Amino acid sequence: MVRYEIRIAGFGGQGVITLSKMITMASAIYEGLAATQTEAYSASARGGKCWAEVVVDLDKDAKIIDYPKALSPYDFLIILSAESAKDVKKAHLKTDENTGFLLWDPTTITKFGAAKRVKSLSIPVQKLALEKFGNIVFGNSILFGAFTVLAGIFSEESALETMKRFVPSSTLEANIEAFELGKQEAQEYLKQLKEGGS
Repeated sequence: MVRYEIRIAGFGGQGVITLSKMITMASAIYEGLAATQTEAYSASARGGKCWAEVVVDLDKDAKIIDYPKALSPYDFLIILSAESAKDVKKAHLKTDENTGFLLWDPTTITKFGAAKRVKSLSIPVQKLALEKFGNIVFGNSILFGAFTVLAGIFSEESALETMKRFVPSSTLEANIEAFELGKQEAQEYLKQLKEGGS
């Protein structure tokens, strides 16, 4: 069993839970990997604190996940609110070469000490979604694109098939543009890492 542990945290209305379900579907339905998703949110869902976790078994022969919740240290953290950022420490992420990524939004998080000590990519998701597409809901597709590249646990084809199931057909083209934007940000970041940048 090769567990890949993902935690997404933010507040209601940011698409935290939807993003976790997209990752799960791409992994399980389109990539054929065993995967589970768990979630929690406060009583005031929109604007209240929420988180979601995904566990994927990277072993293609695996049929079940023995424990459904993600365990720290994580392979991937996506942090979308200042409140959630306060809880993040360097020890919460794995330190392997191809894992231990932190993806976060400086639109909503102005100070993030832990981000300086780990493999960290900041993308102003809400700002870009508003400026380029006119609605913050497109932020999910930006994040999904970046995650697809950084995590490398499912193919781009699996990701795009998943998007067709999650976004209205009338906005699919714009969502794919947002996905590409996130993908490009992640590719540029990986290139910097390879060249010895941060």
